[in-house]
Amino acid sequence: MPPTQSSKYWAKEKDRYLRQLLITDIEELTGREAIVYFAQLNEGINHTDPDDLSEILEDIEGKSVDLIIQTPGGSVDAIEKFVSVLRHRVDDYRVIVPSWAKSGGTVIAMSASTILLGVNSELGPIDPHMMLPELGQMPCEFIARDASKDQVLRDYADANVKRMRGLAEKILRRGMLKDLDDKDLQTTLNKLSSATQYNSHGAVIDFSEAKELGLNVEWMDPKCDLWRAVWLLYCLYDHDTKSNDLGRIVEGAINSIARPRTDD
Repeated sequence: MPPTQSSKYWAKEKDRYLRQLLITDIEELTGREAIVYFAQLNEGINHTDPDDLSEILEDIEGKSVDLIIQTPGGSVDAIEKFVSVLRHRVDDYRVIVPSWAKSGGTVIAMSASTILLGVNSELGPIDPHMMLPELGQMPCEFIARDASKDQVLRDYADANVKRMRGLAEKILRRGMLKDLDDKDLQTTLNKLSSATQYNSHGAVIDFSEAKELGLNVEWMDPKCDLWRAVWLLYCLYDHDTKSNDLGRIVEGAINSIARPRTDD
């Protein structure tokens, strides 16, 4: 079908329109509307993102949505608002992870009814970290236990640990693990939120590991049409953000918000 926009404008914005055509194709495969949140590796979720997400959800007509997400995580407070926007805007949503939804991205994924994972997909531990000038990024759990550190710093680190775990617990109790007994729920939380369970904040939690944790995950076979379409869409976002010096894009089949790369 010819575009509704002028041909010259469509050509100028062709990267966006090609992505949105593919989003429409994915919607036809799933029978659900789809939105995308895509961020580069150094672009943490911040308080502009829930507002951008809400804007994109304005154009969603149905109540069943797939969120295709790529994120390294970010601010716990912003993640809480991100989940709040999703839950107030739609009745049911799944999260699809083409490549990675780490740290706070894993918390967002766990807030969904189902997480769809493929061969390249990974979640990650949700133990919070802090930047120390002499050591770089360090687990807050380690800082809180370090008697050589200033007490205020230790208390702050301990508060971060409790904040992330508390948010994850609240989300899981209302979401995909709401029917799990308390003992099993705490076991899952202990594994995900402890800095000593995986021994790396970047550890890979793939489909098999996520299933062992008790999360509600579904497998996308690498040869199925949905995975092939989702992976192609991921590759478009990866190329377009890097080529145009963009930090993140929040997008649906109709509207789109792109933000420039930050300096950090």
